[in-house]
Amino acid sequence: MKLIKLAKGAFATICLTTLMSSAFAYPDRPVKIVIGYPPGGTLDTPSRILAKELSNLSGQSFVIENKPGASATIAGNTVATAEPDGYTLLVSSSAVSSARALLKQIPFDPVDSFEHIGMFTTLPTLIVARADFPANSLQEVIEMAKQKPGELTYASPGVGTGAHMAGQVLNKYAGVNIQHIPFKGSAQSLNNLIGGHVDLLFGGLSSLKGALDSKQIKVFAVTNAEPSPDLVDAPTIAQALPGIEIPREYQFTSWLGLSAPAGTPDEVVEKLAELLEQALQNPSLRQELIGVGVNPNYVGREDKVQHIQTEVPAYARIVEEIGITN
Repeated sequence: MKLIKLAKGAFATICLTTLMSSAFAYPDRPVKIVIGYPPGGTLDTPSRILAKELSNLSGQSFVIENKPGASATIAGNTVATAEPDGYTLLVSSSAVSSARALLKQIPFDPVDSFEHIGMFTTLPTLIVARADFPANSLQEVIEMAKQKPGELTYASPGVGTGAHMAGQVLNKYAGVNIQHIPFKGSAQSLNNLIGGHVDLLFGGLSSLKGALDSKQIKVFAVTNAEPSPDLVDAPTIAQALPGIEIPREYQFTSWLGLSAPAGTPDEVVEKLAELLEQALQNPSLRQELIGVGVNPNYVGREDKVQHIQTEVPAYARIVEEIGITN
């Protein structure tokens, strides 16, 4: 995969020469941001909020293009193979780290196929049920599951998503068998929960916030290692289930970031990183992100790469151990 950067080197040199000769006027036309999930979902809404702010800061339009499917690898490959000129970006996420473990073969390398610009938010994953569900705590849910093995069900936005993995991790370490029912995106999974077709749902707060605020659903726990008291009043699994120890490396935190194709000129990547960091310093943007249920959190280029390099083998271990297939 490192050949990708070499193969694109000539194009990057041309881009750099052009940029230097034009006093580095980037961006001077609209920028496309590709996201591997459906419109209106957990990851789509915060991405659109960021795109709007980047447009305001740069004076050029940053336009979201949804390309869902195949654990977000369709979107990933679209960007990995795009011209490395800074005008096609990826809303990268935890799916970049998990895709190889789920699909075995993917058309890009999680690190070498991209210039990872930075992260801009983290997202708590919740375990929720309808408001009238008989259990009122995660401990009671586990007790019900043990009394009725294989009868309870949980929804997720799809096979291989972080929510799916979180559900299977809970099954393994709590010693239960809550059946997984995958749907095509967050909206479908929530509609089926409210409609009574499934018992529980694992999903991102940003797609569940409206139903929580209207008291259609109730939350039992967050699956992240750390609570998110500024966003939701819910314990972690460790707090909700004393005595059940889930390895910290399996308590994944979902995140969103921006990435460009490998070979994108450093000046362009640095400009994008500057815009991203500047956007996250805007109090109104931060409040808007918090309002849709995500934590605004800027992480720079090197730290993002290190995070992905840590996640990739962790996802591989958990997928093999639990037997998740896509």
